[in-house]
Amino acid sequence: MQALPAIELDHVGIAVEGTAGQPLLEVLGENPALTEMRSGVAVGRFGPGRRLELVVPSRGGSPIERFLDRRGPGLHHVALRVDEPLANVLERLREQGIETAGSIEPSSDGRPSVFLHPSTTGGVLVELVEGPRPA
Repeated sequence: MQALPAIELDHVGIAVEGTAGQPLLEVLGENPALTEMRSGVAVGRFGPGRRLELVVPSRGGSPIERFLDRRGPGLHHVALRVDEPLANVLERLREQGIETAGSIEPSSDGRPSVFLHPSTTGGVLVELVEGPRPA
């Protein structure tokens, strides 16, 4: 199997239910503003240099609500940054049997991203994000 090109940790997504994430916020000493995203998901990113993202259901039936119903709050996904266009990376991954859980869409900070289906990544939901993080 061929390794992904030039990857590094971009962020870790943690699923929370509204105020259920408050203890985590208190430990971190921050209260990020939530931004409405796609598919009924709201995201709170922490300040510069932080690599945590809180994902919260913003409407009933959202993917995060289904995740929370099945597994409860906790680790949702690990996001890896790639240094080349996602289309190129996905072509190679598909040849190796890795499937996506959707199509390429903007990430919480606007960069192209795609989720890899956990059934093909050892049970871990992996998000690939193209390019460096915005300042």
